[in-house]
Amino acid sequence: MKEFKCDILIVGSGLTGLVSAYALSLLGYKIIITEQKKAKKNEKFLVDTRTTAIAEGSKVFLEQIGLWNKISKFTEKIKNIEVIDRSKTNKINFFNNNKNKNLGYVVKNLKLEKIIRSCLIKRKNVIFFYDSRFLSAEYNVDKIIGVFKNKKIISSILLATDGKNSAVRKNFNTLTFNKNYRESALVLNFFHTKKHNNTAYEFFYKSGPLAILPMQSENLNFQSSIIWSNDKKYLSSLVLQNEKLLNDILEENIGSVVGKIKKINSKQIFTLSSHINDKFYEKRVLYIGDSAHSIHPIAGQGWNLGLRDIKKLYNLAKEVKKIGITIGSKKFCKDYNENCYYDAFRLYQITDKLNLFFKSNSFISNNFRSLGFDFIEKNNFIKKQITNFAMGFN
Repeated sequence: MKEFKCDILIVGSGLTGLVSAYALSLLGYKIIITEQKKAKKNEKFLVDTRTTAIAEGSKVFLEQIGLWNKISKFTEKIKNIEVIDRSKTNKINFFNNNKNKNLGYVVKNLKLEKIIRSCLIKRKNVIFFYDSRFLSAEYNVDKIIGVFKNKKIISSILLATDGKNSAVRKNFNTLTFNKNYRESALVLNFFHTKKHNNTAYEFFYKSGPLAILPMQSENLNFQSSIIWSNDKKYLSSLVLQNEKLLNDILEENIGSVVGKIKKINSKQIFTLSSHINDKFYEKRVLYIGDSAHSIHPIAGQGWNLGLRDIKKLYNLAKEVKKIGITIGSKKFCKDYNENCYYDAFRLYQITDKLNLFFKSNSFISNNFRSLGFDFIEKNNFIKKQITNFAMGFN
């Protein structure tokens, strides 16, 4: 079995793994990033048709590490957010007065991944190993050894960026707290007749939230993305039915803001669940992004939360590099955990409780939400606090 050595071993080459590798490569670490799938030339590595909502705070970090200038031209700005509960009269309008900042940006996952991969390929201190399924990990004094089906990789630290069903997490039996929402999310991109005016919408129905994110126009067609949480069987039956029925039901829910649906370009259904690890580290192992936590998409903050993990890891690695300490010590891993855990736990709880609160259809809940919406809409201070939170500055 072949052996390879590096400073940092990253297991999982999704968006979180790619950004982690790129950021840390800027600090001079030798990095190996592994992927279970085979790399195939001239074929799309990813078939994910979803979009990513990038918060302003995440954009600032991407600027800091030199990625944003390559990503920005493929994004659509979110300048306003309208939150609507049941009735069109019961709504809150969020906007940002700073003309140099936006509430967020929307980009296709495929485009985002392609850009970051192309940047990483140019980094001489980063090596990709495809067709490398993680099997286990071993320790040797001050090193961790990742064992794969045809190789061993020796490093100072292992970063688990292999998603919600992390093989690394299972290997170490790291405890998790899980929530199954018993519902799914329908994600689709579509052309429509009305301009979106850089406005994102969040409709709250008793069946679950429906979010609309503005996308870049294509071939002079206005385009948006929908994330609709609902009963799994209901969504599956809609997708299997003829497209006209799906269009009619969607237009009934969102036609007032985007007009008629001209064409549905892609659609996927994902089971909704959330989890949080009891800790984000083991000996010489850190969990980043979905391997550490996953949240309900109600606030559109899942990837941004993972990016905040990367930012905190990057800043810690920068500090130890400066004073000449080897990355991956017990203190280093504990510091990462302490810096990241509260932020993730807070958002895990907030999104879970918000989903529960907005799905409630009791008389008391409906009236309480109505009063709350009216109060927030008229209170600019509270609106600013919520806006800053959505932008990733709280």
